[in-house]
This record gives sequence, structure tokens and C-alpha cells, in this order.
Amino acid sequence: MTRQQDRISILRGMKAALGLLHDLGLDREGKRSQRVDVFDSIDRTGAALMFKPMEKLLGAFMKQNGMAGIILNTERPLGMQRFTAAHELGHLILQHDPHADDEGILRRGPIADGRAFKLVPPEEREADAFASYFLLPPHLIAAQMEVQGWRPEHFSSPENVYQASLRFGTSFSGAVYGLEREQVIGAGLRQQLLKARPQSLKLALLDGQPLPNPRRSDVWHLTEKDEGAVVEAGRDDLFLLRLREDIGAGYVWTFDELRDAGFVILKDGREPVPEGQIGAPSVRRILAQAERPLAGTLRLKECRPWDPEDDPHTLTLHCRTATSDESGLFERQRLERLAAR
Repeated sequence: MTRQQDRISILRGMKAALGLLHDLGLDREGKRSQRVDVFDSIDRTGAALMFKPMEKLLGAFMKQNGMAGIILNTERPLGMQRFTAAHELGHLILQHDPHADDEGILRRGPIADGRAFKLVPPEEREADAFASYFLLPPHLIAAQMEVQGWRPEHFSSPENVYQASLRFGTSFSGAVYGLEREQVIGAGLRQQLLKARPQSLKLALLDGQPLPNPRRSDVWHLTEKDEGAVVEAGRDDLFLLRLREDIGAGYVWTFDELRDAGFVILKDGREPVPEGQIGAPSVRRILAQAERPLAGTLRLKECRPWDPEDDPHTLTLHCRTATSDESGLFERQRLERLAAR
């Protein structure tokens, strides 16, 4: 494949991804800052979606008797599954032949380095580009940068890139490649960031608390900037809430709503107030884990205990648990088939 053919393949995958986002209404104003629900998108195309353990493959796209299906490996983290799902969806939308994919698809960026494009078949490059743009369209990067107050220089920190990856709904490396694709970071910083170990970034947030599942657990660092966010988490994820608390004026955050929503609080404390700033707002630090699947809106309040309705500050999060580690049909498709019997 020549460099020109590679460019054509990337443009074809990009155009197909942005077209499907538009057709599904995922590029509209209310959706622009939310991660793309790729499993739901596969379902909306009419393809069957199956989860099962596989020894070497990440996923596969199949066609038989006019029906299309996608299989994903249950033994991989959610971010990896989502990229694989988007890659296989690309094969479907671009009308490719059936295909099985291993971890080689994770080691390729949406922009080929040097002459590496020669080693990638055109259909794979198209599916790579589709997955990159479908999961991480330019508007999602721009919207999250605005919401979080991130500027390009913030992404020199692997910690910020990791948190961005959770909000994008990608793996850490997927976020790095997407930021490079949109020229938020350069190739040199991309190479440096890819040396970071996401597990170390997670543990640094936990202050000694172990990860429930080192392979699958993520750690969400949530602040007031996440007001109104959709938090689509894995069943083994942890949540670090760091919230400014004006305790000098009598305001404290209440967490009864957190417990009522199905969370257990693992740690609760306040960070030390910097020297010379006595009376300044402190930072409340809560580490929590969901004891049951999440599906609903969580509203936390910072208020005066003796007057809880006196102009409280709030944090609203729309939480749901993504379960992709159980074998079988995608839950909605399974329920529809059971209802049809």
C-alpha cells in the first residue's frame, strides 16, 4: 500500500465514522461531551453482539446468511473492548469481509509512523480509522477539554491523559493517539506518554487502597468540573471524589445520597489546608466503590447541616455500570429474544 492509498483508507474510515455518528444522533449538542456508547450503536445497526472468553482474539466480525454479528472477548478491560467493538463495527459499516482481530490492532495509531503504513492492509487501516473517529470524534475531545479546563499543556501529565481516557471511553493509549490525531499533542509527547503504566496512575490515586481487580478496575477522579457528567463505569471501578468544602462558613458535603445509590465509602477525609491559608476552603476526599450495578442520577449537596436548603452547592452525576465481562448476548438483545418467546 502506498502512502496515498493509506491516506485514502484513513479518510474513508473517518468519513464512515462521522456519518454513522450523525445518523445515530450522537453528534448533537446534548451528546457532544458524552462518551459514545459503542455497544448500543452496534445494536442499533441490527447486528448481533456477543461476549465470550477467547484465548488470543480480541474480537471478530462475522456475516452469515445475510446476518451480521460481532463477538468480543470478555477477558479484556472495558476500554480495550470498546475499541475492539468500534473496530469490528467499522468492518461492518464499511462492508468488509468477515474478520478476526488480535492485539495487533492495539499497537497501531490512526496515523502511521514512517513507512509502517505499508504493513497494514487497506481494510484494517479503514477499520482502525473508523474506530478512532467513532469512539473519539473531534467534538468529544473539544467538549471535554472545555468542561475540564484542559489546555494542550495539561496533557504532558499522564494523570490527566488517564482521566481524559475515562471520559472519552477509550484505553489510555487510545486517548494518546486521539490527542495526537487532533494535533493537541505532538509525536514526541505521544511517545513519552505511551511509556506510562496506567496501573501505576491508578494506584497513585488510592493512597494505599488496593485495586479490586488490577486488570479491569479504573479509578475515576471526580471534581466539581464533572457536574452533569455521564459516568459509565465498570463493575470493579473506584471513585475518588475531591470536592472543595467551605467548612469555615459551616458548609459540609453530605454523602447519604452516595450510600443510598449503592456505594460503600472506603475512605473519608480532608486534605491539609496549605500553610498560611487558615480559614480557606479545604478539600474533602472521598474514596468509594459501588456495591451493586449503577443506573440512575446521583445528587450530592454541600450545605449547612442546620439549614440544608440554604443555597447548597450540588454535584450531579448520571451513573451507570457497564457489564461486559459476562458471556452471552448483549443484555438488551437477550431480553428482547426472551420477550419474543
